[in-house]
Amino acid sequence: MNLSLFQRLTTSEMDQYLSEIDLALEYHTRWLAAVNRTLVCRDLEDMRHFSQDLLHHCYFGRWYASVEQVDLIKEQPYQLIGVIHAQLHERVSVLIDKVQHGKSLSIHDYDQFTDVTKAFRQAVNDLKGIIKHDLKLIATLMGKIFEYAEEGVIITDKKANILHVNPAFCKVTGYTRDEVLGKTPRILSSGRQGKAFYEGFWSDLLHNNHWEGEIWNRRKDGKIYPEWLSVTAVMDDDSIVNHYVAIFSDISSQKDSEERLYYLAHYDHLSRLPNRLAFHDRLHQAISSARRSKNEVAVMFLDLDGFKQVNDTLGHNAGDEVIREISARLGLAMRESDAIARFGGDEFTVLLAEVEAREGVEVAAQKIIEAVSEPIHIENTVAQVTTSIGISLYPQDSDDIDTLIRQADMAMYAAKESGKNKYLFFDKGTS
Repeated sequence: MNLSLFQRLTTSEMDQYLSEIDLALEYHTRWLAAVNRTLVCRDLEDMRHFSQDLLHHCYFGRWYASVEQVDLIKEQPYQLIGVIHAQLHERVSVLIDKVQHGKSLSIHDYDQFTDVTKAFRQAVNDLKGIIKHDLKLIATLMGKIFEYAEEGVIITDKKANILHVNPAFCKVTGYTRDEVLGKTPRILSSGRQGKAFYEGFWSDLLHNNHWEGEIWNRRKDGKIYPEWLSVTAVMDDDSIVNHYVAIFSDISSQKDSEERLYYLAHYDHLSRLPNRLAFHDRLHQAISSARRSKNEVAVMFLDLDGFKQVNDTLGHNAGDEVIREISARLGLAMRESDAIARFGGDEFTVLLAEVEAREGVEVAAQKIIEAVSEPIHIENTVAQVTTSIGISLYPQDSDDIDTLIRQADMAMYAAKESGKNKYLFFDKGTS
């Protein structure tokens, strides 16, 4: 349930509820008119009719008695109406009893009747005004919405003290309603967001009366989970914050799906290395950084020598094992700041960020050649491959990502043609 849907539902339910109160009050006014007419006309038949079951003839009394929410009747505005309504019935019973026994009604009798009637109407109108802004009452009235909503709902006062939570909140967080009432949502804090995050949160909420975004919270059992949270300030008639309503969804499964989709889009499933798309992104970042720091960037394009023979003689399962082993060796040979990717088949790329001298690139290339050429043990067989490496440099060769990769690819083929198991830098003169 997003906040707008929540507001539409509560508005719809509230409008209906207020209409019910208006209708009950209208019928109650008619009931009072009938009582007055009976007293003035001294119709004994009507009096017997009224005196037998006053509540049955009082529409408002029947409506009040039918209120299902026990917690609602305990609220002060409802209790006040109940008290005044009982007083009103008591006055009506006294007046009818006097007339039935032939006693005259004094001005004082009518004044008391009029005063309690006014007090009753005022109490009902006050309730209608309170209901629009008292979210604790709204929460009770909207019991079904809160009860069956899939999203967690928290209602707090203006100081962020929790007044109400729904069953979905309890299901997601593991806390019972009694455990959180009177506390603040800080009880859910995971510690993942720092001071700056919460300063921004409250700044947006105080200035815009709304905040929406992703946040990490902690369940009662200590497990941290992500949720999508929407918080809105509820204002009174003077535009002063009265309450806050927070609606949240546990997005753990969504985050897992997003991470899975991201992994599938950016990583090679066999080698577990970044793929072509991820390498492009990393190279773009490296060039942007190098442009600011005036450093160089080296792009290596690797192709395994003898890989086809492994596949043809030992089978594709052995070929897959070779790819996994070479991927692991490349990871050990390179620095953490470098990036390694599998382009497909037996082709790999390596990014050396923040290159200070050509000699460093040569050292890295030689480490790769030595690491790849080590024998690979596959069950009872030993396989061996080597690698040919082509290298291009930013900014000497190009400042375009695709061009740098293509140039490294061309240099790799030149290395293969000149004997394999070696590295060559791109040479514009021979391209």
